[in-house]
Amino acid sequence: MTSLEPCPDCRALLPPADGPTHRYIGASSACWTLYSNLLNGGEPPLAPSPYNTLLVDAYAAQHPGVPSDQAIQSVAVHTLTLYGVLERGVGMERALWLRLRPLREQRTTKRGRFHWLIPPSFADTITIADIVALPTPAARSEKVKAYVEQVWGCWAQAHRGTIATWYAAYVLPDIL
Repeated sequence: MTSLEPCPDCRALLPPADGPTHRYIGASSACWTLYSNLLNGGEPPLAPSPYNTLLVDAYAAQHPGVPSDQAIQSVAVHTLTLYGVLERGVGMERALWLRLRPLREQRTTKRGRFHWLIPPSFADTITIADIVALPTPAARSEKVKAYVEQVWGCWAQAHRGTIATWYAAYVLPDIL
């Protein structure tokens, strides 16, 4: 019987793996492989859904890693994208715009623009393993929708005010 190991951030129990990981996203090798296969190779496939666009944001937000300049910026960008779409009504087709907007040149440099947010607990939340375990593309896409909303809900409960302040400072200025 194979032992299972928890992913350090999402806590999904997965078989140990020695494959690649991301340099600042806090996922285990097994979790990162599941996510990479789903996102990049469509294995297993997802049914078309606008929420699939936000899978990258939810995954990165659920796997914040440890404090570093890159991890801080990653969490900020991905939570700002979730906030913009799920709370401010920006269309999902503009998710890439939302990801880029807070990083554009402004009066302040990108470095130091954001600070580390203590990650919320992701205990008992949906994980990428829960998504890929489902039997059909439609079921997986429905779970992606719930995943995106649940991950945002965890961050919103802990840090909505800070994220809203960042949105006002780094996303909204200069919008015509």
